[in-house]
Amino acid sequence: MLDVGPICGSNINYFLQRVRKLFVCDIYSHLDQARRKGLPLSRAWQQLGYPPQSFDGILLWELIDRLDDHELAEVVALCHKMMKPRGILMLLVPAEKVLGPGVYSFVIRKDFRLQLRHQPHLDLPLHRRHSRQVIALLAPFTQIRSFIYRNGFREFLFVHN
Repeated sequence: MLDVGPICGSNINYFLQRVRKLFVCDIYSHLDQARRKGLPLSRAWQQLGYPPQSFDGILLWELIDRLDDHELAEVVALCHKMMKPRGILMLLVPAEKVLGPGVYSFVIRKDFRLQLRHQPHLDLPLHRRHSRQVIALLAPFTQIRSFIYRNGFREFLFVHN
């Protein structure tokens, strides 16, 4: 499994108890550095240079709200390449009412609930998308489920065909 998002120790511990192999890429920090230095974002994508069909699962957390459509298309293509057939791609997207200004990471608590942790060291733009836009932008994958939780989180599950 590949966890793409801000590094969070409790999430790493949670997944290490449930998956055979876990890879973590703090793409948020790489994106933030590239933007601050005026470098092309392709430098950040180099961090996702895993061999084709490496993963059964990829977690993107809130990443889709931090990329414009072109950047997101690049990440989706990379994920599609890295994913094994029938692999699962999971997205978590908070609702507008949940997020304040700034960047947040999802944290899996001991009671298996998610909470948001502010990441004040990161400065990334916000690109809000409706659920239909999210589904359309993930077109190389097939949507298998989506959930909207009471707290406003949206979860999407996609499968690689």
